[in-house]
Amino acid sequence: MQFPPRIPLPADAETDGRALPLDVDRATSAGPSLPVLAALALVAPLAEWLLLPLLGYPQGFNDFHDYYLAAKLVAEGQSPYNLAALADIARREGLTFVIGTGYSYPLPFAVAMLPFTLVPFTPAVLGFTVIGLAVFGASVAIGLRWAFPAAPAERVALAALVAGAYPPVYGTLANGQANFVVFALLAVGVGLALARRADRQVSGGVAIGLAAIVKLVPGIVVVPLALGSRWRPAIALIAAVMASSLVASFVAPWANEGSHGLVALLGPDSYFTNQSLNGFISRLVRDSDRTLALFPGLFDPVPVAAAAACGFALVNATILLRARPRLGDRRALGVALGLAIVAAAIGAPKNSFWNQVALLVPVGLLLAATAPNLQLRRVLRSEVVLLAVWLAGSVVQLLLWVRPPGKDGPLAPAVTLAQSAALYGALALWWLFARRVWRGSGEAPGG
Repeated sequence: MQFPPRIPLPADAETDGRALPLDVDRATSAGPSLPVLAALALVAPLAEWLLLPLLGYPQGFNDFHDYYLAAKLVAEGQSPYNLAALADIARREGLTFVIGTGYSYPLPFAVAMLPFTLVPFTPAVLGFTVIGLAVFGASVAIGLRWAFPAAPAERVALAALVAGAYPPVYGTLANGQANFVVFALLAVGVGLALARRADRQVSGGVAIGLAAIVKLVPGIVVVPLALGSRWRPAIALIAAVMASSLVASFVAPWANEGSHGLVALLGPDSYFTNQSLNGFISRLVRDSDRTLALFPGLFDPVPVAAAAACGFALVNATILLRARPRLGDRRALGVALGLAIVAAAIGAPKNSFWNQVALLVPVGLLLAATAPNLQLRRVLRSEVVLLAVWLAGSVVQLLLWVRPPGKDGPLAPAVTLAQSAALYGALALWWLFARRVWRGSGEAPGG
């Protein structure tokens, strides 16, 4: 089997040797309408949002508290990175939540949240949630229509349902996270960056850059874009990040005070939501509220986690450099972008389980390049197994979140190891992409 595989395209498709099923230059009207696909993508998260509280699983929208109060501090002329000020304004607003490390995002996001501070917390969080759900549903619908224009309607509809049922989607909703907006910007941005038209490539880079000012992980795609000589979106991505930072600093120059504290993100974090290499290593030697360390205090997790992340980055850089001659092909570049996103989700310190919503983008890129009719028989059996492991890891993590087992007793080591289930799933997905990119246009692994 060759990669990229020779896939028959619709009769009206452009076949210049570089055509990619995920192609915004040739949208089609076949299949379910965009509103129908968007609604299908929201079936599972809306059902969970409405039903789980009735079963005793409250939704505190914890992370939105950070966003909302950080913007309040900016509006008051204070720094959102001031942990004491954040706790104080929470008391004044009568809000109770887990403050943790406080606001830990770039300043432009806090400035972008300012409009929500014009209303009280409850309508603000409801508005934020509705907007997030709307952009998630719309981006799933648009992505499916772009990526799989020739796929049967029932398969596209099923894909929309499955995307919405991906466990981090509900976690994002229940915790008031910003991942829906990040996902939408990343998904649409990647699609545009892979287009033929220069203006769309630039728009794609800007969209990805805006995603990177909320969560840093999407910014990693600048590496494969540059290696594939896609300079327009790569430069636009960097320009969007820099321009957003400059605008935020101009609007609120005082608000950057204390932002150096973001380096604390490199520190150890054994909390169960940390589904990165940092989290796994931290849980080995440090207790958390849900786990006991397997090797208490055996080593300092900071240098070990840093070394693991650097080593992992080197492995991925080697794979991408090896693939560089092939990245002019848009299908090969799409899969390389997927590898970068998955690798960043694994290696970024303190990357939470909810942030894995972004992994839907690389999976879409993979299927667009290998199974444009959404037939898994076009994907290698070993790769289907790896996809199943990825999904299973996220399901196990969701179950451990809503029904955490006791951390004491003879099963304590197993509980500690199980709390990295989503990380194991992401590693399975990474292995799939790494093999694809490493083997490039030769015979696919196991083929």
